[in-house]
Amino acid sequence: MKYTITSRYNSFEGFRDHRHTGIDFKMETGEPLKALEEGVVHLKNFGNQNAGQTIILETPDGKELIYGHLSKFNVSEGQKVSEGDLIGFAGDTGFSTGSHLHFGLREKGVFTDPSHSGYIEKIQHMNDSGSPIPKTNFMDYFQQHMNVLTDTIKETAVNLITLTDYSPFIKAFEYIFKFFFINF
Repeated sequence: MKYTITSRYNSFEGFRDHRHTGIDFKMETGEPLKALEEGVVHLKNFGNQNAGQTIILETPDGKELIYGHLSKFNVSEGQKVSEGDLIGFAGDTGFSTGSHLHFGLREKGVFTDPSHSGYIEKIQHMNDSGSPIPKTNFMDYFQQHMNVLTDTIKETAVNLITLTDYSPFIKAFEYIFKFFFINF
């Protein structure tokens, strides 16, 4: 399932007095939200301000994944979750213009652009039926691209072999070209 991105990281909309600290995905209220990584859950309720009901998922490497504007939590404070676990439901709580997920990323206490870490793809597919959240695995990525490269090399080799079959014709064309265009 694809979710429309309605606001990007660092964007500036007229209704905010600061730049946006995450990415907003249009979602219906009650849309299931899953943990994009394993970690420990911290719950925040900002009331009618900020991101309303918020889950901050602290990962083992110290990142904080922020899920804002939730309608309902499905986890408890301090709970350990695994990637793919249901943690809550999208909503319209806090300072919001409609039902959506605000997803933010903090590294070492500083907000960073979550789009550079593969999270957009994970969010876009977190509720695809029958498929787990795609894991970002460098070796899978590398192997996939090596297969494409290998196929391209094989195809090129076949083309080169085919080209050598026509070598006498190419030489004849070269001589004719030189005769007509270079000798005059």
